[in-house]
Amino acid sequence: MFLPRPGPAGLARTAAHPMPRHSVACRACSRGRQRGAGAAGFLLAAIPILTLGLGGVEAAHWSGLRQTLSLALMESARAGAVRQASPQAIAQAFEHGLRMVYPDPDAAGRALRTRRTTLGIPWHIRIVRPSPAAFLDHADPDLLTPRDHPGQALIRNDYQPLQQARRLAQGWPAGRGPRSGLTIQEANTLVLDLWWPHRPLVPGTALLLRALAPLAADPVQARLMAAGYLPFRRRAGIAMHSHPAAWPDLADGRVTHEAMPQGWLAAIPAQGGTAGPPEAAVPAAGQTPGEAAPAGPAPAPQPPGAQEAPGASATARDEGMEADAGPGAAACEPAP
Repeated sequence: MFLPRPGPAGLARTAAHPMPRHSVACRACSRGRQRGAGAAGFLLAAIPILTLGLGGVEAAHWSGLRQTLSLALMESARAGAVRQASPQAIAQAFEHGLRMVYPDPDAAGRALRTRRTTLGIPWHIRIVRPSPAAFLDHADPDLLTPRDHPGQALIRNDYQPLQQARRLAQGWPAGRGPRSGLTIQEANTLVLDLWWPHRPLVPGTALLLRALAPLAADPVQARLMAAGYLPFRRRAGIAMHSHPAAWPDLADGRVTHEAMPQGWLAAIPAQGGTAGPPEAAVPAAGQTPGEAAPAGPAPAPQPPGAQEAPGASATARDEGMEADAGPGAAACEPAP
């Protein structure tokens, strides 16, 4: 709506009666209060938005990490398939595959050293198949193949249909061994189970993991979360391309036949913190560290948690099988 401009008389009255100073001050204070309220409102809105954004970045990193860990585990399974399921070959291939997670070799070395210092074991791979009991059922004493050490049990990788027919003729239900419950095809399948402790990227996530650690049902998962690590588990399986051999577990606990990494249970404090070195392996009765197990029938599989002494030979084999004092070189067959 158009308002007429005041005339000379109106201007004279305004000049004669100016606006009080306290009104100008009140308007200035009102503008300052509005600016403070706007900043507070922005902070209240920005905190949850930034939290959701950082959570999305962390979740995206977790998704990519799961995929890269699966690829690294498959690479280690391929190496084990052509090298008789050797734990040392599996460990070397997996750490070489970590280049997909840490393209910088120095970053990969620092990550492994940090985990080894904090957890005692930087990561863990369990050889699910072939299990020690599988060698009691399916080891072939007549297999003329070089062994890594005398008395090492080997499962024949070739002629599997003929071996399965022989097991059926022996009266084994579906050809499954009485000790392991595995067929010859399953005993010739390398299955690896990976535990990988991940340090979260977003600050504060480790505190949340420590708070949620008591809710974890798995004891290993609870200990890793109490140390501020998020445990990732991946599994990979591949058909063997060489004769599976009975190997001892790695002394440092990275690759074992145990159901769970016992070193983590012993080394990680209940509330996190720096852990000491993993527990030393306990020698078998009547056996000193570094001494090979005597030839003869192998004992029953040990329960999860029992470890062999460093340097002790794994002699799981069929009952009555004699020790083979062949050359120490392990036979490796090329992949088809």
